Amino acid sequence: MNTPSSVKVLLVEDSPTDALIIGEALIDISEFEHTLTRAESLGDALALACGAHFDVVLLDLGLPDGNGIDTFRRFRHIAPDTPVLVLTGLADISVGLVAIQEGAQDYVLKREIQAALLSRAIRYAIERNRALTALAASEERFQLAVSGASAGLWDWNLRTGEMYLSPHFREIVGHDEDELPNEMRAHYDLVHPDDLERVMLAINAHIQDKHPYDVEYRVRTRAGEYRWIQSRAQALWDASGKAYRMVGWILDVTDRRRADEALRESGEELQRLSANIQHIREEEKTRIARELHDDLGQLLTAMKIDMGRFERTIEGKIDESAGDALRSIYGLIDQLVASVRRIAADLRPVMLDDLGPIPAIDWFIHEFSARHGIAVNAQLDINEVAFNRDSGTEVFRMVQEALTNIARHSGASEAEVEIAREEPFCIVKIRDNGRGALPDARRSRKSFGLLGMRERAARLGGELNVATAPGEGFSLTVTLPLTVVEAPDIDDAGVGAVRH
Repeated sequence: MNTPSSVKVLLVEDSPTDALIIGEALIDISEFEHTLTRAESLGDALALACGAHFDVVLLDLGLPDGNGIDTFRRFRHIAPDTPVLVLTGLADISVGLVAIQEGAQDYVLKREIQAALLSRAIRYAIERNRALTALAASEERFQLAVSGASAGLWDWNLRTGEMYLSPHFREIVGHDEDELPNEMRAHYDLVHPDDLERVMLAINAHIQDKHPYDVEYRVRTRAGEYRWIQSRAQALWDASGKAYRMVGWILDVTDRRRADEALRESGEELQRLSANIQHIREEEKTRIARELHDDLGQLLTAMKIDMGRFERTIEGKIDESAGDALRSIYGLIDQLVASVRRIAADLRPVMLDDLGPIPAIDWFIHEFSARHGIAVNAQLDINEVAFNRDSGTEVFRMVQEALTNIARHSGASEAEVEIAREEPFCIVKIRDNGRGALPDARRSRKSFGLLGMRERAARLGGELNVATAPGEGFSLTVTLPLTVVEAPDIDDAGVGAVRH
């Protein structure tokens, strides 16, 4: 025990004889020093308690200005935190027991007072009062924390089936005590039918296998509406491993769930908007590419034919310098035709729509290698994945963007592109032997155009992962569900289109 080395004792006793006996018993105590203050009446004791601190009070209930148990009550009201030992006669034992029930630490029979008994009683009174004070402070902190968190408490006796539900618990679920009995079955009746099995499985998993219990579910209020609550709990197990008690709390998380749902819907709306913008851009690129390839290309071809006719008409009628100028015009027309074809192909290769993404990717890889001098090993199988129009476009654009980034940033001399079917996914891998990047750069969602590729992968229900390190190059892996990649196209009229 951690009893103070010097104990301040207030003795409230009107009998000089009894006071002398108690004082001598205190002197004989060797476990601690003491300072004794005596009050001969309750009034004096109350005055002393208001102006000084005492470690323990020895209180006689038979004071001239007191009245049995009321004496203790009046003193307790003035000094609620001071431990009290009640002094009684043999005939007053029942009053001493009542005093203990109302907060006294113990009672001592005057006729049995001796040093050993008094020492033990004082030490236990001080320690018990200290423990009770600490417990009360802990409970107060807990209640403040629970109140601040707006939590409702529940305490389930697994042996008897009885439950304690705090007032705030009932406030959260919207039912009074007469509407919600103190038993788990009554609470189960309020749980949404779609959530009930999940809640019961979570409780059983915690009780039987000690899995953490943390679950969100809906409960029906008195008004008939459902509100979302979060419930957490901890069970207690006996020496045999059998749970005998489960204590937990609930929080009303309806507003958070609604905010999460609104945020999710907003994100989905933004994703649909982004997808629609990309679709419009692809359609516009297709239109411009077709016009460049067909209209402007045909005009340039017609111009070249007309120039040929003009050359034959004036053949032999112009000097050598005019002939050189004419041949220069031919060369410019050829360059312009090549530029138109390149621009049209950069906007959207015609073969992407005519032959599908794999031939278009194969063509782009050859063009890329020729343009940038980077050797690309392509592992493509036209028969492995039956891309639909949208997924084929997205995969082509991701490969195009990844290789373009390699040419711009990596310093690589070699790259590899692989498109494979690995049920139930389509896997697209692009690797290079370039300089790589630091982990922070790898995690950046905006670095090297990764954001656009992530959005494309997300639109197909997939994800993009990056692996890199300084000197080890970049490796991009796109994982796409085949159920989306190979889903039949729906044309503007709502009719399934042909898959490439």
